[in-house]
This record gives sequence, structure tokens and C-alpha cells, in this order.
Amino acid sequence: MSRFTRHNRSRAVTTSHDSHFSSSMSASFAASRTMLGVLAAAFTLSACGSDSASTPQDSARAASASDSLSRSAAGNTSNTPLVLGVRDLAVVVEQPLRAGIEVTGSLDPAERVEVKAQIAGQLARVTVERGTAVRRGQALTSFESGALRAQVASAQAAVAARARDLEAIDTLYKRGAASQQDFVNARAARDAAEAQLAQVRETLERATVLAPIGGQVSEKLVSTGEAVQSGAHLFTIVNSDVLELAGQMAAADAAQVRVGQRVLLTLEAYPGREVQGRVDRIDPVANPATRQVTAYIRVQNTRDPVVAGLFATGRILTGQSAAAASAPTGTPTSSLAVPSGAVRAEGSDTVVYVVADGRVQRRLVSVGARDAFTGLSEVRSGLRAGERVLIAPGAAPRDGAAVQVVSPAVVPPTGASPADSAMPTSTGPRS
Repeated sequence: MSRFTRHNRSRAVTTSHDSHFSSSMSASFAASRTMLGVLAAAFTLSACGSDSASTPQDSARAASASDSLSRSAAGNTSNTPLVLGVRDLAVVVEQPLRAGIEVTGSLDPAERVEVKAQIAGQLARVTVERGTAVRRGQALTSFESGALRAQVASAQAAVAARARDLEAIDTLYKRGAASQQDFVNARAARDAAEAQLAQVRETLERATVLAPIGGQVSEKLVSTGEAVQSGAHLFTIVNSDVLELAGQMAAADAAQVRVGQRVLLTLEAYPGREVQGRVDRIDPVANPATRQVTAYIRVQNTRDPVVAGLFATGRILTGQSAAAASAPTGTPTSSLAVPSGAVRAEGSDTVVYVVADGRVQRRLVSVGARDAFTGLSEVRSGLRAGERVLIAPGAAPRDGAAVQVVSPAVVPPTGASPADSAMPTSTGPRS
């Protein structure tokens, strides 16, 4: 055999050996990658269920890991199941839904009057305190009035004297002993005296300060014996039978608001209680600084009244569910509802991803009212009560993808081992 032939045969043997070595390395690398995936899945399951006394922080870390696996597996076209935690799912429920615009503000008395002094002087007596209930026209305080009464008496005497003068001039004028100008002057003097008497009488009346409205004294700023100037603030009276909230909203929201619309309000000081009101009026001009529009909401506060001046959160009801719209007035109604985050817009489709039989199902749905307070959206078609849906699934999962739901750790019964406290549920598609 020639040297050239032996060289080529040696090259062929070397090439075959290299090819076999490369194939072995590729197989080993693939096996290692598969083993790492199995270990990662096992680590995730053990972190979710190995410790029966897991803390809230452990549960949060498990949910975070579940979310990460779900996002990483969403685009996987293999048969590897999506690993989900129970926090990734919500159950379709039936409950009342009310759509509306949120407003906040202080729920203040609709009637509030600052009572001010109309004359200057010293207060003789203050008859009310903070919180005192008063009637309209009731005396609140009075000024020292001795000097004013003397002025009234003097003015009355002046009127009497001017009246006698006018009578005498009139007699002389009729006899021709007095001129017409004398008669006119005497009558003007009598009229001036009467005007002076009316003025001092009015000042005397103002010495007694009266309540301009019925209600309660919310501020008392003076005391008996105090000297005050005209225009000084003495009291504040409020009528809490009607409360008012001035709520601001965006111009786009204001276009949906109408006078007379119902408003539901909650107050932190009254947990679990809902107060009802109505839109009383709407500002015709937006605030030049904020470009927001103010709606004034009034609440009747005569039955089981609440304390005025508290912060309230209100919802102007601008819409209702389809069930509520078709039901007779006053009839309680419920609609199918899911968390708004579960509803996705994909092109012209509105979809929800349902988890059933260990698979993800893409469902076309029709949605209605959205309740901003509860974060729920009405589903008019496409779902049934009791079905489980993905909450904010992030990247769209593949329709038909396998799903594995991992339950949270639970406290085992006495004598049970921690290993029995938590096990994965729905371990993939059913056969």
C-alpha cells in the first residue's frame, strides 16, 4: 500500500473519532440541561410545600417563583406544564356590580353661617357654648345697651318736639300768618327727627345678636364682658341636617355626570356603613389651575346622622350591570364578575384565559360594567360561575397549554409530618 493511501486511511479514522466525540458531548450536554430543569422544578415544589409552618414571606417568595415560571413557560411550545400558584387564579363569581366615578373630599354641613358683630361695644352676656342647639332667631349674646337706650329716649323726645312745632306752623300757615316755606321747614325737621329715632332703635336691636339659622354652635370666639369691634367674628352656626361634599373630577368624567345621579359614600370613621347622596349641582367652568370640574353632592343626614366634617370617599353611579338594567326597580341583582386584570384585549377580541382540566383555554367574552371600587368587571357571556381564570397572565399563554397548580402550604394535623402538609394539585392534564 502506498504512503498516500495509508495517510488517507489515517485521516478517515481520525475524522470518525472526532465525530463520535462531538456526538457524545452533545448528548451529555442535553442530558445535563434536562437534569438541571428537573432539579429546578423539584426545588420550586419543595420550597412551596416542604415546611408546614411557612411564613407570609415564604408564601410571597413561592408566589413570585410561580409567576416567574409561568412567564418563562408562556411561550414554550413543548409539553412542559405551566406552574401556577393559587394566587394566579380567580373564581368567576356572581355579585352586584356598580360602575361609577370616584370623588373624595370633606363631608361638611350644607348650611354654615359666621355670626359677626354689627355694632361695637362690650358684651353683657353670652348665652351659648360650642355644641349648643339653637333655633332661628334665638339670642346668642347681647351688648351693654344703657347708652343706646338713652339715645332712643332722646330721639323720641326730639320727634315729639318737632311734631309740636309742625302742628303750630300748620295752624299759622292756614291763617296766613306763616309762609309756605316755614311749613315745609317744620315738616322736614319732624321727618329728620323720626329718621334719627329709627336709626337708634335699629342700633339697639343689633345689640342683641340672634341666630340667623337653626342648627348647632360649632365655634364660640367670645366671652361675657369682652369688648368687640363692629364686624368681629363671634360664632359659627352649622346645620348638619344636610351635608355636602365638593368632589373634583377630570373633565372627561364630568361629561358622564348629571344632576340627580345617586352617589354612594363611605367614611373611615364608620366602617362597613354606606351613606347615600345625590348630585346637587355641577360647576359650569373647570378650575383654571387643575382643569378639573367640581360636582356638589348632598346627603340627607336626619336619620341616623353622621358627624360632619369627616373625610369621605364617594362613587357617582354612572352605569350598571346588564342584570341591574333589566331588573325591576328595587330588585337585588347580581352579575358574573371576574377581576378586571383577567380581561385582556387581543386585537379586536376580548378574552379571558380559563384553567380547566389541567389546560389553558382561551375564551372570547363580552364584558359590561366595571366596578372601580371592587376591581371587578361584569362578564355578560363566555364564562360560567365557578370557573377559574388567570389573573393578569402577563405574556399570553398558549391555548391548550398544560397547567400545574401548586397549592400553598397548610398546617398539618397533630402527629402528621411536614412533608404531608402541602402537595401539588392538578399535576398536569387529565388523561
